[in-house]
Amino acid sequence: MNLFALPEWKDRYFPENDQGDDWKYAADKEAAKTLYNKWREVFQLVMAFTDTLADEDSKPDTSNLIYQNAMMVAPKIISAAGDTLYVIKMENASVIRTNCRQLMDQVIFAGMSEKAEKYHEDVIREAMEEFRLLFRQWVATFSPDVYEDEWGLY
Repeated sequence: MNLFALPEWKDRYFPENDQGDDWKYAADKEAAKTLYNKWREVFQLVMAFTDTLADEDSKPDTSNLIYQNAMMVAPKIISAAGDTLYVIKMENASVIRTNCRQLMDQVIFAGMSEKAEKYHEDVIREAMEEFRLLFRQWVATFSPDVYEDEWGLY
């Protein structure tokens, strides 16, 4: 198993702004990079966790649900970091939060079902808490703009 299945952060994902105001987004991108790198750590733990699940009959289902949620987070961080529109950033942040919560629900359920060791659940819970705190710092860098969300959410 490749524990570094997620690629390293590359600034080349984000082309330079034609108007020369990249400095405006430097704090956001740095916070996004920190968050992304923390997610790489969480992702490694989660993938290792799925390998430890005990019940072979339900292991593929539980592992797949956890994996699906885990795989959504990194692209959404990159997508939000590459956009300047507040609505798009918030939409991506909402998807990240939803996937993290669903992932943790599956991890906790695996523990409750005695398919996983409590220790492994605790390690992931701690890593997710660190990720959540960085996530809050990252979202705090988002600046509302003049564009309205046509759905009325943000």
